[in-house]
Amino acid sequence: MRATCILLCFFTFLVVSSAHPGKKKQYKPCKELVLYFHAIIYNGQNAANATSAIVAAPEGANLTILASQFHFGNIAVFDDPITLDNNLHSPPVGRAQGMYIYDTKNTFTAWLGFSFVLNSTDHHGTINFMGADPTLVKTRDISVVGGTRDFFMHRGIATIATDAFEDDVYFRLRVDIKFYECW
Repeated sequence: MRATCILLCFFTFLVVSSAHPGKKKQYKPCKELVLYFHAIIYNGQNAANATSAIVAAPEGANLTILASQFHFGNIAVFDDPITLDNNLHSPPVGRAQGMYIYDTKNTFTAWLGFSFVLNSTDHHGTINFMGADPTLVKTRDISVVGGTRDFFMHRGIATIATDAFEDDVYFRLRVDIKFYECW
């Protein structure tokens, strides 16, 4: 009797779990936010404006020029302003703080680990991001792995797109954040 019950339960599990093999559940975000962050990389001549700096490089002591082959081996840290629009001179609503590591030898790709530290009239707290950034792809997704205060325990996906860049000194990213878990 017990063996029959176990077999029947297992068969029911298989039937139920394969009832809709081609359909994926569509999730709707519980909260959305679009922000821009602006990076000005220190190049040895722009200390007053720089918000990012190379802290490790294959060249060793030369930490102002990105490595020539897809910047492989460079590690940069940043404390960049975040704005609600794409204007660098708009009032900041917070700071993007973290690092990126150029980790591929045959294309421009970086690994990102950073937080948005927001302190505006609309939002307070942090949003934490982590993931690969294949820089040459028009839009790419990175994971939202948590947050604090207004974003306590929030998780989701951030779609990032390079909105502007100037040589190896300035770039601006558009970050479209969709939270799928909101507490």
